[in-house]
Amino acid sequence: SSGINAEWPLRPGSTKWGGSHSKLVAAAAPYTQNPFSTQCVNINNVNSGMFGIRVSAAGEEIGDVLKASVGVMAGLNTGVSDEALNAAKNKLKLEILSTYESNVGLRAATGLESIAAGSPSSTAQLLGAIDTITNDDVKEAAKRMNNSPPILVSYGNVEHMPLQRELQ
Repeated sequence: SSGINAEWPLRPGSTKWGGSHSKLVAAAAPYTQNPFSTQCVNINNVNSGMFGIRVSAAGEEIGDVLKASVGVMAGLNTGVSDEALNAAKNKLKLEILSTYESNVGLRAATGLESIAAGSPSSTAQLLGAIDTITNDDVKEAAKRMNNSPPILVSYGNVEHMPLQRELQ
């Protein structure tokens, strides 16, 4: 497929957080009457990375909020709509253009890409790489993520925290 591959510029040591108006939030909202947060986390390093979900909720509601969030991620195995894929691509393009807009952002991104890929990519190259991402790429990435055993880390009131095997 023509999607993300070894040529994709990695940004070592960068962390990306999902937004507050996401499908994760929409899926979890019916299960809680208290303030909560659920978002994707993507941490990249030079040759490895970690992807996951960060969830905060009231102790008695954490299980339902977490299960709803995991369900959204599992649903990605079947892909996303063309509209959702294009919206995600445009959001990423905007983030890149915003980063490259300032001298500080441009220098930081160029330096990180040089370390990770050996040389920096132009804005046009980055935007072109994003345009090549397909729904099959999304499905492949989701399947790899969803087939990996989850790691559950919690603190606070864990009485209602589901067991790891209950999330698969």
